[in-house]
Amino acid sequence: MSNDSEPSTSSLARDNMTAITVTPGESFHNKFGRYFHDDMIGHKFGSKMHSPPPHSGYLHLLRPTPELWTLSLPHRTQILYLPDISYITMKLAVRVGGKVIEAGTGSGSMTHSMSRSVGPKGQVFSFEYHRPRYEAALGEFEAHGLSNVKLQHRNVCKDGFEGASDVEGVFLDLPAPWEAIPHVIKTLRSDVITRICCFSPCLEQVLKTVSTLRAEGFSDVFTQEVLIRTHELVPPPSSSASQLGSISAIVDRLKGHEKRKEERRVIQMKTAREKVRKAKEAAGEIEAVDGDTEIGSKRKLMDDSTATEPVAPSETVTAVEVKPEPSTTNGLTSSWSEPPVSYDSVVLTRPSTEMKGHTSYLTFASFYPQSIRESIAAQESHRSTRVAQLQAEGGRAGSQDTEYGSDGLDEVMGTLTEEEMAALAGQ
Repeated sequence: MSNDSEPSTSSLARDNMTAITVTPGESFHNKFGRYFHDDMIGHKFGSKMHSPPPHSGYLHLLRPTPELWTLSLPHRTQILYLPDISYITMKLAVRVGGKVIEAGTGSGSMTHSMSRSVGPKGQVFSFEYHRPRYEAALGEFEAHGLSNVKLQHRNVCKDGFEGASDVEGVFLDLPAPWEAIPHVIKTLRSDVITRICCFSPCLEQVLKTVSTLRAEGFSDVFTQEVLIRTHELVPPPSSSASQLGSISAIVDRLKGHEKRKEERRVIQMKTAREKVRKAKEAAGEIEAVDGDTEIGSKRKLMDDSTATEPVAPSETVTAVEVKPEPSTTNGLTSSWSEPPVSYDSVVLTRPSTEMKGHTSYLTFASFYPQSIRESIAAQESHRSTRVAQLQAEGGRAGSQDTEYGSDGLDEVMGTLTEEEMAALAGQ
C-alpha cells in the first residue's frame, strides 16, 4: 500500500476478515495486538504484519476484492455470498461491456461482483428504495472507485427503472419482485436473449413470481437452490503403509499401554509409601523392624496355607486328563488368521456432515426477441390445431377401438413429430 486513506482488508484467520481504511496516525486494535496504520503504509498487499511487543500476534494485509468485501462488509441487510453470486452471474450470462440491473442494493455485496464482471466499459444500474442504505452504499461505491455503477434512490415496483436501457441481465432482490417485472420488459435489449433472476426466501413469493413471469412472456422459467458442502482433504497414505493396522499390531499396542499403566501405578504406590514412612520417621512414630524376620514369617505362613492335605486310604482318587490350552499368539488362538487390512480404494476427502442452510430460492427466466417469440407462438398455435385434429379423427365413425387403442388414431400417429407427440401427451 503506497497511498494514504487506501482501503485494505486485514485477515486474522480464514473466516475472520476486517475491512480498514489506512489513515496516517490511526491504529487498529484486536485481541492479537495493536497495529499502527503508519506501519502499514509502504507494505505490499499480501504482507504479514506483526504486532509490536509485548504482543506476538500478526495479520495479513490483503487487497480488497469483491470476495473479501463480501466477507468483511458491514451488514445492513441480508447479503448474498459467493456461491449464490457466482451462480447468478453465470446464469445471467453477465459479460464484459454488458449492462445489468440490480434492484435492492442492500449492503452492496452483489453490486461489487457485478461491477467487476461488466468491467470499465460496462454499466450496473443499481436501485435502492431505503434512503439510509442508499446513502451508505453510495459512499462505499465512491470510496471503492466503482465508477461503472449508477446508484439511484428509487422504488422500482411503482416508478420503474428510469435511466436503464439495453439491459441484458436483471437481478431482483425485492420483497415483491412480481410488481417490478412489468417494468423490467421496457429496459431489456430487443435483439438478444435477455435473462432475469429473482431472489426470494419464501415459496409463496416464488409462486407469484413464476406466474407473473409467464404472464409477461418470459420462457424457460425454473427455480433452483444453492447449498454448500465442504470437504476436508486427507493426505493419501504412502505406498508402503496400509490404510488399517493389523489386529495383532493393535493388540500388542494395547498390551503395551496396559503394561506402562501398571508400571506407573506401582511407582506411584511406592512413592506414596515412601512419603508416609518419612513422615512417620520425622514424627518418631516408627519402630525398627527386622526385615528378614518379617519376610521369613510371611513365607512360613504362605507355606502352611498352601500345604496339601493327605488323602485318606479309603478315598479313591480319579485321574482326570487335562487338555492343554491351545497355543496363543498375542492373545489369539493359533487357528485364527489375520483378516485383510488394505482397501481397494483410498480416502482422499471427508465431506462435512452438515450443509449450510437455505438462504433463498433463485428463480430464472429468459426473454426472447420479438421475432423468436412470434415464431414460438406460431408453432404453439400449429401444434394446438394439430392436436385438436388428431383428437377429432380419433373419435370418427368407422374406427374400431380395442384394448390397445384406436385404429383411426394409430393410423396418423406416425405422421407426428417429436414435439407434437410431447404436446399430445401433455408434456
